Amino acid sequence: MNIIYKSSDIKQEQLLSVLKLWNDEVGLVYPITEKGFNQNIVSYSNKKVMLAYDEDKLVGFIILKQFSDEFLPSYEEDVFISLFFVHKKYRKQGIGSKLLDFAKENSEGKNLVIGKEIYNFFPGVPTDFDNLTDVWLQKRGFEGVRYTHDLIARNPKSFEIKNQNIKFKYCLNDDKNRLISFLRKNNWNRWAFEAKDYFNKKTIRDENAYLIGENEKDEIVCFCRINWKDMDIVAYNVTWQDRFTNLGGIGPLGVDKEYRKTGLGGDIISKAIECLKEKNVSEIMIDWTGLMELYRKYNFEVWKSYKYMTKEK
Repeated sequence: MNIIYKSSDIKQEQLLSVLKLWNDEVGLVYPITEKGFNQNIVSYSNKKVMLAYDEDKLVGFIILKQFSDEFLPSYEEDVFISLFFVHKKYRKQGIGSKLLDFAKENSEGKNLVIGKEIYNFFPGVPTDFDNLTDVWLQKRGFEGVRYTHDLIARNPKSFEIKNQNIKFKYCLNDDKNRLISFLRKNNWNRWAFEAKDYFNKKTIRDENAYLIGENEKDEIVCFCRINWKDMDIVAYNVTWQDRFTNLGGIGPLGVDKEYRKTGLGGDIISKAIECLKEKNVSEIMIDWTGLMELYRKYNFEVWKSYKYMTKEK
C-alpha cells in the first residue's frame, strides 16, 4: 500500500469527494448536506487541505481554516481543524498523524483548535466518535478544556411571555446597526460578527432570522437568532437537518446585563419557539451550550456532546 498525499491544486470535485467519504462513513450519525459543505468549505477562501489517497481512492483528509476580522482579533492566533477523518480500514497506519503534521507545519497561527470556527461543523470533538477521541488527540499534545452540548426539543411547546412591557419584533435592515452595537456593548463580539455577516449575505429566504426585544425607550435589551432548514444561509444548529423531519434552530441569544434575572431570557426563548412553530418546525435545536438547567424548562434535552480541545503548535 502506497499512500499519496495531496495538498495543492485541490479542485472542487476533489473537495466534493471529501463530502462523499464523510457521508459514506459517518453520515448516518452526522450527515452534512452539499449546501452546507459548499458554504463552509468550498466557498471559504482562507483554507488549507491535505488529502490522502490509496492510488485514486480517497482514504483520509484534513481541512484547516483561518479567520481574520476586526471584531475578533484573537481568532487570528488560531488554526481551526474544520474536518478531519481517516477511513476506518486505513487507520493505525500513521495517516492521521501525517495529516495532523500538515496542520502543524503548513498554517499560520500559534494554536490548533478543533471545531468552533466561523461556519463550523462542530464546536469541539464529538464524544460519539470512537476513532477521533480525546485519547488519540491527547497523545498528540491536545488538551481538553471542557464539554459543551447540542440540545433538542421534539414537538416544541409554546410558553407564556412574562415581561409584557417588552416589545418583541424581527430585526430589519434599519435595526441592524443598533443590534450590532448592542452585541458589542455586551462583549458578544463573535455574535456581533455573525450578525454583521448575516446582514451582508442574507437573501429574501433568510429574512427575519433575528428577534429583538425592546424596552419602553425602544432600546434593545435582548436578542435571539432563529434558523430553519430552507434558509440560503446554513447555520450550525440546522446543519444536521437530514436527521430530522423539519429542523429549526435557536441561538445565539442573550439578555443585556442590566435586564438579567428578570425572566427575559426565558421570554426570548419562548418567542423564538413561537416564531419557529409558525414555520411548522417539528424539532428545535439549541447548539453549543452548557445551560442545560435553563433549557430543560423549555423541554430541551441533550442530543450531542463535544469536548473543546486545543494544542499549541
